[in-house]
Amino acid sequence: MNRALIHQRARRLLPAGIETCGLLHFGMGPGQLERVLLDSVFGGGQAQGLVALRLSLSTALAIQRKGLRYFEAGDWVYSAFAAECASFAAEVLPSGHGAGYSAVALDGRAWFVVLPVERLVVYGWWE
Repeated sequence: MNRALIHQRARRLLPAGIETCGLLHFGMGPGQLERVLLDSVFGGGQAQGLVALRLSLSTALAIQRKGLRYFEAGDWVYSAFAAECASFAAEVLPSGHGAGYSAVALDGRAWFVVLPVERLVVYGWWE
């Protein structure tokens, strides 16, 4: 499967308002980014898959302007967090990062984190 196809499929998993423009990484091994994000943001759990995507510039700017109001509930529960306060910041995020937003699917099987200043979306799912 090529990167363009993986990106296309990953985009369909995100809510409509979260537009991305590229695939950054996928298939990280156990013990890498997914464990750090899950343990720090969602309090534990084992992700079965993970995809990191580049957030589109227009979406990043809109989220920066509107904050949590940008997101619509739908099938997701959203929350804001100060990325600089999260324990994974030193390992994962570049210095000078901004606030982020996280969401968990109502069925509890998927999650994502949006960091608009970094134009980063990390999407993960459980079995």
